[in-house]
Amino acid sequence: MGLLKITGQIGRTEDQLVEAEFLFDTGGSYTAIPPRLRQQLGLIPGTPARTQLADSSIVDIELTWAYLRLNGREGSVPVEIIDVPEPMIGVTALEALGMKVNPVSGELEVVWPFQAPPTMWRIRANP
Repeated sequence: MGLLKITGQIGRTEDQLVEAEFLFDTGGSYTAIPPRLRQQLGLIPGTPARTQLADSSIVDIELTWAYLRLNGREGSVPVEIIDVPEPMIGVTALEALGMKVNPVSGELEVVWPFQAPPTMWRIRANP
């Protein structure tokens, strides 16, 4: 399928978004961002966790939440803080936003016909 990149927005809340280019990691569970981006976004402190990389190594990460907007769809998604060269979107975020990567065309497709699943909560700076 090759590499698929998309420009989206990420932030602490839907009112505090910054633009970023993301690489899709269809083999990864969580969206991954580097510590410097976490600092820039001011994300809330997360939970220490461990994850397994593609080379089978186990690394320590911090797991927190961010607000993500891709192709007009948006919501809160789990984010791992890890030393990655560029932000990566994992399948958890795609599923939360009702999207998938078409393995034949390599394009991002909508799975759900509505904006977000009814159980998804939105984080707002000023309710």
